[in-house]
Amino acid sequence: MEKGGITYPEGFYASAVHSGIKQLEKKDLSLILSKSPCVAAGTFTTNQFKSYSLIWSLKNINNPINAVLINSGNANTCNGKENYQHTELLAKELSVIIEKDTSSILIASTGIIGKPLPHTSILKAMPELVKTLSPANHTLAAEGIITTDTILKQFHTSTGIKGKHKEVAIGGMAKGAGMINPCMATMLCFITTDAVIERDALQNALKEAVEKSFNMVTVDNDTSTNDMALCLANGEAKNKTIRTGTDEYNQFLSALQTTCAELAKMIASDGEGATKLIEVTVKGGWSIKDAKRVAKRIAGSNLFKSAVYGAYPNWGRILAAAGSVNAKIDVNNTAVSLCGVRVYKGAPLRYDEKKLQETMKSVKKITVEVDIKKGDFCATAWGCDLTEDYVKINKE
Repeated sequence: MEKGGITYPEGFYASAVHSGIKQLEKKDLSLILSKSPCVAAGTFTTNQFKSYSLIWSLKNINNPINAVLINSGNANTCNGKENYQHTELLAKELSVIIEKDTSSILIASTGIIGKPLPHTSILKAMPELVKTLSPANHTLAAEGIITTDTILKQFHTSTGIKGKHKEVAIGGMAKGAGMINPCMATMLCFITTDAVIERDALQNALKEAVEKSFNMVTVDNDTSTNDMALCLANGEAKNKTIRTGTDEYNQFLSALQTTCAELAKMIASDGEGATKLIEVTVKGGWSIKDAKRVAKRIAGSNLFKSAVYGAYPNWGRILAAAGSVNAKIDVNNTAVSLCGVRVYKGAPLRYDEKKLQETMKSVKKITVEVDIKKGDFCATAWGCDLTEDYVKINKE
């Protein structure tokens, strides 16, 4: 198997094993390792209840980073303070095996809240996890981080930036299907690059990319305790150092935004029980904040999500969602298009409702465009339809 996803950039290795957290021998423990120390950047959940794994990573994110350990099936959240010590123990044990500093290891978790972290099972699985590290195991690693996901989420791209050894590349993997409303969802994302880049530049680029991608996704309007997006840069491309404000920075940012946007759309389309991706573009915003607020409110409207599932072009629910936001809107001239069909422009327009219904039934992506006629700012948000299966999955 060729390199791809998080191992597409030079110098990254991945692995995954079944440690016993999940049943049925499913992969539940993944590892990302770089052969060179990495500059790291991260964005983290705004939820006041945070996973101990996330707290450990927040503490160490500014250090040179060599590895990221990720478990699925257990959130390591709200489960007693002793689980922070167990988290630290995992980092210490892994550092011994890979012969790196404990502070160079980040940890992430996803799964059920309130259960003790099965650290003894994870410790037993570590030797095999390290032994099987390979650039070819990116898909196994993507498998090891999922919970209710139905598809693996991987992406990689080249940046066009030339280095002494190779062109700078970016790779990533993510998980997320439910409890998705990233303010910065049980959403995890791991991005790797072989770029030489200043840490501040990497953090700024990741923050901007996340704002336009993962922070514009909503599945159920719930914000997880474990949300995390990490980006590791190991410098293996040996390019000229990327600094904020340079042409190379803009190239890197563009490729990073593409990576985050593609992974974000995979998360939205894989929402628990979802059958369709919803893409909402809001134009004419007085500010970027206004455009973002309106787009995300429409994408997250349970009434509209239900209408999409029923393939019913109920544009009134789009307007109702838009108008519920604290944003400047020209209500007399606002225009709405659904699946490319203009249905409203300050007043209802004539259109073939039956034909639009057939279109909504047949396509996998429902596009919504709303022009609120107050300015020049634009934003796009992603969501999914709301089905009976969402309730079934979360009931179980």
